[in-house]
Amino acid sequence: MPQVSVIIVSYNVRGFLENLLASLGKALTGIDSEIIVVDNFSDDDSVEFLKKSHPEVMLIENRMNVGFGRANNQAVKASSGEYLLLINPDSVVEENTIGEMIKFLDLHPDAGAAGCKILNADGSLQKACRRSFPTPWVAVSKIFGLSALFPKSRLFGRYNLTYLDPGEVHEVDAISGSFMFMRKNVFGQVGGFDEDYFMYGEDIDLCFKIKEAGYKVYYTPATSIIHFKGESTRNSNFNRTYEFYRAMSIFVGKRYGQRSALSMLLRLAILINRQTQSALTSLRNAFPLIADFGVSVAAMFIGELLRTDKLYAIPSYGRPYFYIAPAIVFVMFGASFGIYGENKYSFRLSLLSTALTFLLFSSLTYFFKAFAFSRFIVLIAGLVMAIVIPGWRLIYQLRSTVGSQRHPVFGRRTLVVGMDDRAVELIKKIRGKITMGYEIVGIISEDAGAESRLLGIRVVGTIAELPRLVREMKIDDIVFASGRVSYSQVLQAVASVDTPAVSFKLVPDTMDVIIGKTYVDGLADVPFVDIDYSINRKRSRVTKRVFDILFAIAGLVFLSPVSLSKKDTAARRVFSKLPKVLSGQLSVVGRSEYYPQGTDEVFGKLGITGVVQLNRGQSLSPEEVEKLYIYYARNQSIGLDLEIIAKSFLQMFG
Repeated sequence: MPQVSVIIVSYNVRGFLENLLASLGKALTGIDSEIIVVDNFSDDDSVEFLKKSHPEVMLIENRMNVGFGRANNQAVKASSGEYLLLINPDSVVEENTIGEMIKFLDLHPDAGAAGCKILNADGSLQKACRRSFPTPWVAVSKIFGLSALFPKSRLFGRYNLTYLDPGEVHEVDAISGSFMFMRKNVFGQVGGFDEDYFMYGEDIDLCFKIKEAGYKVYYTPATSIIHFKGESTRNSNFNRTYEFYRAMSIFVGKRYGQRSALSMLLRLAILINRQTQSALTSLRNAFPLIADFGVSVAAMFIGELLRTDKLYAIPSYGRPYFYIAPAIVFVMFGASFGIYGENKYSFRLSLLSTALTFLLFSSLTYFFKAFAFSRFIVLIAGLVMAIVIPGWRLIYQLRSTVGSQRHPVFGRRTLVVGMDDRAVELIKKIRGKITMGYEIVGIISEDAGAESRLLGIRVVGTIAELPRLVREMKIDDIVFASGRVSYSQVLQAVASVDTPAVSFKLVPDTMDVIIGKTYVDGLADVPFVDIDYSINRKRSRVTKRVFDILFAIAGLVFLSPVSLSKKDTAARRVFSKLPKVLSGQLSVVGRSEYYPQGTDEVFGKLGITGVVQLNRGQSLSPEEVEKLYIYYARNQSIGLDLEIIAKSFLQMFG
């Protein structure tokens, strides 16, 4: 009979599940154990992966998503271990985790269940790893935000017991269902999970029954895990916030009565939450239209102020049309181009809408003499709109980091931990999939005294130096790639970097994905088939040529003073190439003269800067250069060109 049965309920989290199984493999070394995975009808290839790569795992396949509690009950019935570990698939354990938990329960015969220290992906403590039962006062403190406002208060901070020292053992009311270690006979004695809950609340209910049976529930910091919170439910088609309040309502109804004041309060909270979420969604969807309308109206006021030095100076007969009509017309043009739908953040379409609005109203000032006073005002307003309306969309795109569609130009500043073959392979894969948006700014070696560079990227320090390097280099992501770094070292590093903005990521042995706090980035090679090159479209060529001419003229004007200098500066080198841009021999953004493979017809002209030039110091292989060219040819736009120019400016003059 195995000593420990590890039970995992999985739903569409293949990448996380793969990494958890890898860490469990090390944590279960020397321990007689079994692993049972219940798949709640995933459609992400999880089942096929388990059957092929982990035949030793006992797999239970459900034909529908039966929920968390019911799936765990299924697995417990099929288990035969003395101890149960119920763990979420979006977790990573230390090498000593299982052994420490066995030791803890052996030392505490009164324990019915125990949970360990659970860390978020940014290294912070996951508050849900120790909780109180939702008594009337605890629930009120949680619902109305008092627990968040006064976390160190014993009066208000009882929901997540935030006033307790996370470095000490504590008896608590409840632990998180993401990691529950217990004796199987206790689980059976209390009847397992209550299947009236679908998601959330089952863990609190189970802990309540365990304590009701005379056992204690403990939190211990003897070992730690990382829990990528929310990933096991991210791909579910239910409202997680609603299910949270519903679960709390079920618990209160069972323990305090359906007609209690607390039950009615929770039902009111659910209603308010649903209405609030609906209102916020509507507001987010309407924001682009509201912002554009406001900017258009404000632009006319700015134009009037610059023209007359005061507001409301124009004739009264023109005010209704003058202030509001341009905004309405802009919104109509924008709506026809879809910038309040699927193209809401399009730089090009918003700029086109602005141009058409300006052309229309500037023309009307010539046809209708009564409005001739407004020509200068319309000109100023058009310039303001052309800068602000497409500008805020460009800023949004630069800051947007959604999934694997993040732009690679202003990518997240990333450190890769490791210098072995796995790290080399990872770096090459990241370079091959630049749409992931990782900008590798340094390598972290496993040991001191390593080589100074790897694949042209500077080695900046060791794991022990991570806290300092994160602060000094303004790091966004840390990716652990080395097979020589233990899970204990990973968790120690996560705990040592006390910077919530940093996301830690792990790469499983298969090197297929990068597992992160909010997504799984695929690394598998994708063949380029039936590629539609944006740069070869006639509209794109014309737009790009016009942009090159305007940029060259502006550059020749503003950089003309550097032509008198005899120093070989970056600005002077750029100035010397601008006449070739004006004549059409070069483009501002294009291929690199250092990597000339490719043709103008396929990948565009040689450029002063470009995606390859931005990465020139990283010893690019011909294959990597070609992938960069392909990326740019497929995605070329004025917005992307502006990003590349801005990044080049920072590299040259920053």
